[in-house]
Amino acid sequence: MKRKNLLFFSLFNTLLLCQFSLAQLGFEYDNSIPVFKSGVQLKYPWAGGLNYAQISDFDFDFDGDLDLLLFDRSHNNIRVLTQENDGQPYYQFYYNAEDKFPADIRYRATLVDYDNDGRKDLWTYGIGGLKVYRNVGDAVNGLQWELKSDLLYSEYVNGTSQLYVSSSDIPAIVDVDGDGDIDVLTFNQGGETVEYHQNQSMELYGVPDSLIYELKNECWGLFKEDFNTNFISLNDQSSPCVGGGIPNPLKTEAGKSAKHSGSTLLALDIDNSGVLDLILGDVSYPTMTLLKNGGSAPNTNSAMVTQDNFFPSNTTAIDIQLFPAAFFVDVDFDGVKDLVVCPNARNIPENETSVRFYKNNGTNILPNFVYASPNYFQKEMIEHGTGTIPVLFDVNEDGLKDLIIANTYRYIPTIDKESTIAYYRNTGTASAPVYTYVDYNYLDLDQQNYGLRSIPAFGDIDNDGDEDLFMGIENGTIVFYENTSTGSGAIFNTAQSNYPDNNGNPITTEGFSHPQLFDLDQDGLLDLILGSKSGKVHYYRNIGTSSSPSFQLENTQLGNVSVVGLNPNALAAPHFFRDDNTTYLFVGSVDGKLFFYDSIENNIGSGNSFNLVSPEFLGLNVEAYSSFCVEDIDGDGNLNMFVGQDLGGIFHFEVDPNSSASLNEVAQEQIALYPNPGTNEIVLSSSLEIETIRIVSIQGKEVLKQESHSSIETIDVTSLNSGTYLVFVEFSNGNRGLKKWIKL
Repeated sequence: MKRKNLLFFSLFNTLLLCQFSLAQLGFEYDNSIPVFKSGVQLKYPWAGGLNYAQISDFDFDFDGDLDLLLFDRSHNNIRVLTQENDGQPYYQFYYNAEDKFPADIRYRATLVDYDNDGRKDLWTYGIGGLKVYRNVGDAVNGLQWELKSDLLYSEYVNGTSQLYVSSSDIPAIVDVDGDGDIDVLTFNQGGETVEYHQNQSMELYGVPDSLIYELKNECWGLFKEDFNTNFISLNDQSSPCVGGGIPNPLKTEAGKSAKHSGSTLLALDIDNSGVLDLILGDVSYPTMTLLKNGGSAPNTNSAMVTQDNFFPSNTTAIDIQLFPAAFFVDVDFDGVKDLVVCPNARNIPENETSVRFYKNNGTNILPNFVYASPNYFQKEMIEHGTGTIPVLFDVNEDGLKDLIIANTYRYIPTIDKESTIAYYRNTGTASAPVYTYVDYNYLDLDQQNYGLRSIPAFGDIDNDGDEDLFMGIENGTIVFYENTSTGSGAIFNTAQSNYPDNNGNPITTEGFSHPQLFDLDQDGLLDLILGSKSGKVHYYRNIGTSSSPSFQLENTQLGNVSVVGLNPNALAAPHFFRDDNTTYLFVGSVDGKLFFYDSIENNIGSGNSFNLVSPEFLGLNVEAYSSFCVEDIDGDGNLNMFVGQDLGGIFHFEVDPNSSASLNEVAQEQIALYPNPGTNEIVLSSSLEIETIRIVSIQGKEVLKQESHSSIETIDVTSLNSGTYLVFVEFSNGNRGLKKWIKL
């Protein structure tokens, strides 16, 4: 089944005309290319991967079925799997779901219905605590969010203070006392005891519609976790545990105890005793601990009486590299909630095996978790560690381009991390590609000691009919492999390190060379393009012959390209391509955006500049390690684009010839819109005179229109709901422009 979720600019079809008449390149997300692994077709291969998932269920599309939010801590990525049904239920990846969520989600995202209206609300990080967005969406308007609290507070004897939750922690957001409103269990600042913050909504108003908290117990469960280890002391009688439940305890002053490294909490009644038990994860340990509650309802004075330090002990125990977090959610459509365990760290994920699935063979009130999979969800995706780089190359020389996927790194238990190259053979046809997984370590790259982010580039530089290999490596140099194929598949046996330029000096960049072989000056010889750690692009022109290349350094900042952002190690990932005899340039970066340049042909000389059309073309931002490969892979005349990214997977796009979105969208710098995100008022300015401003919801509904005859205009947006909008601008000279804007 083929499904395409349009990028936001598909609305151009009716609302925006291009100001230029070049080739139409309206890319759309496309999941139609089949991918197979071990003889099984992957369900959502082009979903982009997962590293550090936090999993919640909710009705994303208001169709009555529970969908899944997969929030990834690595760079606050959002993945949504919608539940579909063609006789049997299944999940389908929903591209660009982040546009339907607030822009400021960080560190954690949990969906819990605090106001009992049947719509799960969003709990995320507020500075030192919890921020809550109320779900105000419906089937007509789609998902909408209203900021309910920028930071939750709790009442102590000595006054009110923020309800502290470390940015590294996952608290238990659950009805502890069974009165219908949502309470919070969280480790204190020292990380030794669990605080119970009771929601006073039912006590004060008799309805669960408020977020008013009071600290009821500084040592809920009567246990302490050792400050330096994950050792747990039960029935602790030292302060603040002495005496059990403490109504209105003394306020814990900020800074009195050191802030702990990190803990995760899952609270559920695992033995149907009527009180909540706890499953604990600790930042420095691979296992999780189950604490059984021997107290009684309503949980205010609970006491943990037993511990299982290798939970679940009836099956394969949880073993996550660092900092495991557990989630209780039904992921296999049987109506029974399962246990899913993922790492909660933000560095060095366990590649394609970081989502552990424990199937619940019991019931929701008396679960029986049995280990079933090390890579649930991930096994249905292309997934290869962190920071993927897609490259197309005909490995077996059958005339079909195979998919090669390098990465920035993947986790190896004994050596921490390494760079590898995965190989997916094209087992389809020239018009209908099919990719079949062959190897995660093509060319045995892990044995070469090249460091991280080793990137291949292929091209026939000696005119012998096969494509040779240039490998960019971490130290900035190039390793050359000649292809000695005899016609039945590529053979790369001998590596030449420190590949030289025309003067005999090693070709190099500032680090992390990202090569491409491309005839930039159109003289019939492949030139060498190198992205670099600095965010610049180096240009080595081939001044040799078709059979004997010689590369001369022409420019260390080709086109004045720079993709330096928040991270000074920008990791420029350039990819030149041609469409309709016009050269274009995409550049990825460590910040995850898609920089798009044109005006290439006459500006490759030193000091000349390419035209930056957009620093975030297609609104595409994969949060980190963006990398691109563009080619017509199926021979239909429409370009395909493969996008590598932080989470270890690949997105695939294809040009839709029916889209009026063009590579020549109005340059973003023509329009300034601020603040973005904003609340009640925004200002839009341009060097051109503005005639009309129209604000359109992400669903395509016009929600505001304002006339203008000025180059700057203030717009009252108080009446708009929180969410993502498109701001269309018509100028007095007939040109048009577009900005994406987020209402908080």
